[in-house]
This record gives sequence, structure tokens and C-alpha cells, in this order.
Amino acid sequence: MHKHLLKFLTATGCAALLFTACSSYDPNELLNCENAAFSLSGSGDARSLKLLSANMLRSQNLKLLAVEAYYKDSVRVLLNLAAAGFTADGLKSDSLPSGTFVFSLRQASASPGKVILGFKTGKEYQFLTTDSSSITITEINAASRTVSGTYHVETLNPAMEMQGSFSKVCFRSIQ
Repeated sequence: MHKHLLKFLTATGCAALLFTACSSYDPNELLNCENAAFSLSGSGDARSLKLLSANMLRSQNLKLLAVEAYYKDSVRVLLNLAAAGFTADGLKSDSLPSGTFVFSLRQASASPGKVILGFKTGKEYQFLTTDSSSITITEINAASRTVSGTYHVETLNPAMEMQGSFSKVCFRSIQ
């Protein structure tokens, strides 16, 4: 009798968890990016990269978008974008303003659009020092949590200039 009661209670508990999970299922929370594209080009070479992660974080009146993509096991591209000036209600939405976010080592104030390149040397990645970079958001779809745009980066030692684009990159919204 206890064995059947235990099985019944376990089945009921699992069913309750399943129905609760299904009722709060949100397909936009998944990083299911079949339509995403991410490219990197420079020095006459172009590569199509794969998305590794994309997250939107919030802190006080600031939204941070961090995107990481890679090419095989040799190149990493990190996009870090900061947008400020949001009200409490504005922080809740998954939108960002369109436009260009610029980073420069020569800029005294905080720079909101940093791009970082990493190249694998041996077993570890060497991340290059970014001299200047820009990230341009051309489209953001808050409902589907996707972002599209372009980026440009110039590095020091070695001096390198590269650019790329990204489209329909899904991001996870963390509040």
C-alpha cells in the first residue's frame, strides 16, 4: 500500500512540475538562433562565426549586452555594449537604442562599445589590446530578443584592423 501511495504522490508531483514548467514556457528565452549570422573580415580574409553566448544584463540605469562568437577553435570575438540613462520601466524592456557605440583608449570617459579579438596560440587564447572599436546597432527586436548590426575594431601589438556584421543574434535577457 505504501509503495503505491509513494508512486502516486511522485507521479502527481512530477505532473505538477511539468504543468507549471509548460505554463511558463517562453520560446524567446531559448538561444535558438537558426537565423543568426556573425561574420569577421579583415586583411582580405572573411570568416563566418558561430554564436557562443549573448546576454543582456541590467544594473541600476544601465543595460549591458555581451555577445561572444567563435571560428572553429582559433578565433574569438567579444562585443561589449553599454547603454545608460534608463528609467526603472525602461530597464524592464529588452530594447536598446539604435546607433553607434564607440570605444577608444584615448577617450577619458567610459566607452560603451568595446570589441575584443582573441586568437588561439598553443592551448590558450591571446586577447589583443583594443585601441578603438565601434558597435552599430541597426535593428533590435525586443519581442524575439534579437539584435543586428555591424562592428569595427583596431588593435595594438599586433596592429590589426577588422570588421564584421551580425544579424538576428538571439540574446538571453537577465533581469
